[in-house]
Amino acid sequence: MITAISQNIKSRRRTARAIDNAMAAAAIVHPATAAPQAIQIYETHNSAGVAPLTWLSFMAIGTVFLAYGVLHKIKPMIVTQVLWFVMDAVILTGVVLYS
Repeated sequence: MITAISQNIKSRRRTARAIDNAMAAAAIVHPATAAPQAIQIYETHNSAGVAPLTWLSFMAIGTVFLAYGVLHKIKPMIVTQVLWFVMDAVILTGVVLYS
């Protein structure tokens, strides 16, 4: 019985470690998915079809997630939201420059 409990604990730790590693990767990869949008804006000098209100909303709502992450000391959430804030700002700047 003790062996079964011990194995269950070890299995949960391995699962938690795997999810922690996946979250660390996702914290960086997810904001990077906006890079093609930014690249297109700056390469073509054209922001047609890009809604600035959408990106401004992403940025505004992201500040709530950032505050939550900081308050609860959730590092992957903090990293993700800071990177999203940068991507949002880059895209919004492109929209202002090339609209």
